[in-house]
Amino acid sequence: MNNIYFKNPENKWDTQWFLLEGGIFESFRYDTFKSFNDKVWLLIVALTSRRKKSVEEKQQLISTLENLILMVKGCHYFLHHKKRLNFKEEWIDIKWRKNPYRCIKKYRSEEDKKRNHHLAYFQEPLSRLSRAEAQNFTIAFKNFFAEMDLSSWLSLLDDWKSCLQDDENVFDLMVDNAPLKTYEKLITLYEACIVSYHWAEFDYPPPNHHLIMDYLSWGFENGYAGANPFDIIGNIFYEKNYLDIRRSILELYALYPDKKKGLIIEANDLRFTLTMLLETAWLLLQTDYFPENWLNPDSFHMLYCPIPEAELKHHWTPQSLSYRERENLRKTLSRLYCGIDVRQETYDVEGRIISYNDSNLVKEIHEKDLKTRNRLLKTLDILTLIVLDFRK
Repeated sequence: MNNIYFKNPENKWDTQWFLLEGGIFESFRYDTFKSFNDKVWLLIVALTSRRKKSVEEKQQLISTLENLILMVKGCHYFLHHKKRLNFKEEWIDIKWRKNPYRCIKKYRSEEDKKRNHHLAYFQEPLSRLSRAEAQNFTIAFKNFFAEMDLSSWLSLLDDWKSCLQDDENVFDLMVDNAPLKTYEKLITLYEACIVSYHWAEFDYPPPNHHLIMDYLSWGFENGYAGANPFDIIGNIFYEKNYLDIRRSILELYALYPDKKKGLIIEANDLRFTLTMLLETAWLLLQTDYFPENWLNPDSFHMLYCPIPEAELKHHWTPQSLSYRERENLRKTLSRLYCGIDVRQETYDVEGRIISYNDSNLVKEIHEKDLKTRNRLLKTLDILTLIVLDFRK
């Protein structure tokens, strides 16, 4: 590794990759997630087997082992030199907070546990990292060296190398009495290294990445921060106020649809507003933890406030929520979205807007429409209250 860490990176923007040099990236740069795991497993099988191995097979196994040694050294160097450089980066050192609007357990769907697993938002099939380790990979590095320091790990891996070269078994030489446990620790470290690679590339996924991309089919216009549901709520109210949105919902789902008054908000804009209203409220109910800066009380600008400043001076109350519903917004939201497919709900709303704009079609309102109308009105009230609460 040529002692690269005795000098600082020449450019501060190179710090991320500078901290990955010296082992981490080099150890798996030519492998896929699956191929690396397969190679390490074959190494464990060879170390615990008494089968004679060919020269070519030994070379491949030793190459895998050397990559593991490189990875272990690189992770240790990272921990040491990150501290020496006094380096901080937005999410790697940030605290995570419980999502205050996480869906109450009794109202969660059957697939919720799988869909909202703490590793679900990574594209790689990570499986061994704890929630804390996934949120900050340096914790996984520290845990790896908690029981054995660097010299002990290098000594163990060097003994593995001797076993391969001499065609010996780790059990016979009592080199490692628990190779499977060692394997699990190494693979956990490798998964943490994959997360560190995302960090270095500035493409660490937000905790609701899978929900937005795979379930709602959105894109990330503003990167990591663009996935913040509280920022998305602010965009819903950009140049649109509470009263106009409410009047549009009541007009769209009028009890007497033959007496049209016309939409206050243009149809395409209303489609975006109501779709985002439904999907963002659903998104709020998902994911157990948010980065602390997502809960920043200064995140909402006055331009995004749904209620005029003059009206806020008086006591404003939402028009579709009871006092009990206002007292526990989390429970109210959980009940509103229990048992519904939010994607189908948005399709239905879009269909309603299309029907409304068809001058030859007068669509009667049915029980299902009334439920959608009620959900939209209550969701509008809840999101408005959330914005106002952030602005306090």
